Amino acid sequence: MRVLFERLADYARSQPDQVAIHGSDASGDCLILTYQALWGRIRALSETLLALDTQMIGLAGDNSVSWVLIDLAAAYAGISIVPIPPFFTADQQQHVLETARVDWVIGSLHPDVALSHASVTTLAGLPCHARDVDALPALPPAVKVTFTSGSTGSPKGVVLSAATLESVSVSLASTVSTTAVPSRHLVVLPLSTLLENITGVYVPLLLGVTTVIPSSNELGLIGSSQLNLNQLMSGLIRYRPQSLVLTPALLRAVIHLGEQHPGAVADLKHVAVGGAKVAPALLRAASRLGLSVFEGYGLSECGSVVSLNTSEHHCVGSVGKPLPHHRVFLASDGEIMVVGATFSGYLDRDFHPHQGVVATGDIGEFDDDGFLYVKGRKKNQLITAFGRNIHPEWIEAEAMAYSALSNMVVLGEGKDYLTAIIGSDSPDQAKQQLIQLNHQLPDYAQLRAVIFTAPFHQQPHLITANGRPKRDVFCQQFEPQLNTSAKSLLTDETLPLTAHS
Repeated sequence: MRVLFERLADYARSQPDQVAIHGSDASGDCLILTYQALWGRIRALSETLLALDTQMIGLAGDNSVSWVLIDLAAAYAGISIVPIPPFFTADQQQHVLETARVDWVIGSLHPDVALSHASVTTLAGLPCHARDVDALPALPPAVKVTFTSGSTGSPKGVVLSAATLESVSVSLASTVSTTAVPSRHLVVLPLSTLLENITGVYVPLLLGVTTVIPSSNELGLIGSSQLNLNQLMSGLIRYRPQSLVLTPALLRAVIHLGEQHPGAVADLKHVAVGGAKVAPALLRAASRLGLSVFEGYGLSECGSVVSLNTSEHHCVGSVGKPLPHHRVFLASDGEIMVVGATFSGYLDRDFHPHQGVVATGDIGEFDDDGFLYVKGRKKNQLITAFGRNIHPEWIEAEAMAYSALSNMVVLGEGKDYLTAIIGSDSPDQAKQQLIQLNHQLPDYAQLRAVIFTAPFHQQPHLITANGRPKRDVFCQQFEPQLNTSAKSLLTDETLPLTAHS
């Protein structure tokens, strides 16, 4: 992270009074740090971290300026760190601690997580706990281990070197700086997710602008998939951000707020969206509000962002062109392959080094102008009884444009129709919106049967910690209904739905 800290030192001299970070500290109080103050805090805190003689810090808790200070100080000191998502279950957090051999926990974990020692001190206002652990296997210097929730209960540790993190961050900052740079970024996603860690902290600091870091609770984000719209609106009005990084679900919420209260999004200049496929209808709705929304693509194994639409190179429906720190090509079956600034390996009880090409598991294609299109996960592709290959993520992304269909999973492997599993408390509204959705889809991709169930967040066994569906669990749970609803087909005119609960 040499370039980042050189920039911070330079900004501390050239623009000492420019606000670098503004937000909540660990206690919830407002804290404003100029670039001069931030640079001083990082260097002082790094000395304190070095005195701990730690091999791996586990950084836990909600978004805060305190979280960022520990993250930056550890990187400056060359100390390895593993962010621990607050939305992980107690078992998942315990798994992270044990897998990464965390010997110091800084921050607050789930109350059911066992810690071997009481808090011995505080750093940047966060409690610190020592742990007795075995030695780590040999890792690259100054790593960050990011744990992805995946489709199973046990998160997987992706080891990223400081060089990879810097390469991705500098590439993104260089790409953004070719246009009008937003002067104020609002952190919305959890900082424990690699995407926001890079785009919400490293990139704004590289550009010398202000990052605003409220707590997730202040913005109305609950866990990984619940949202209070009124609180989000209050946060947008209070902080007047010029840039955001969002998931498609959060983008839909911001668009809804903009349609009802245009002033809430009046200052937004740049909205990047990723994490899942984005419905073109959402992008069109954003455009009507005057919002510049840029879809991107990435994964943890590639240091987060691989490709991104920009104001200079923008094609709706694509995920943009690959950024310069990566080379992207397609395998013979269409799988997206990535070479360049990628991960060092996976960490479980041992370290499994990785070199060379990352096989992403995603199916894609390029157009003649070099824009990348992601069709869906290779393993999730459905083949219907008519032999049609369908990526359910495409249909589910289109459904995200409709409020009552935001909790929807498409099933239909080997069947002559597709079924929508909808988690909704408003089945009548969902039925009407399903008709509208079907009008947008080709006949082979239309939803011909529907099964209603409780919202997915009320059935946590159905989704991963970051809200993605566990498709194998959906198949197991709803297989009986899929079979019994075989003749209850949807038509636009009559809608004779089979609705199970």
